[in-house]
Amino acid sequence: EPLAGAAPAPAICWIVGRSGLVMLSRDGVTWQTLAAPAAGVDLVAVTATDALSAAVTTADKRTYRTIDGGRSWTLQENPAASF
Repeated sequence: EPLAGAAPAPAICWIVGRSGLVMLSRDGVTWQTLAAPAAGVDLVAVTATDALSAAVTTADKRTYRTIDGGRSWTLQENPAASF
């Protein structure tokens, strides 16, 4: 189930949602399902600058970034978090 989306250009759109759903359209017509950045997490937000670079946020506030169109994801450190 989709929960959020971002369209950084007319033909480029990222969609994220429940259970790690990540989808990308590079042409505004066809969609590719990408590997989730983490298993079984709900993704509640996405920001993107193009078809290669995007950041997704999990329901528990973790942020993952990709710079290769979702082929790999990197967990970002949260400087505001204190333990």
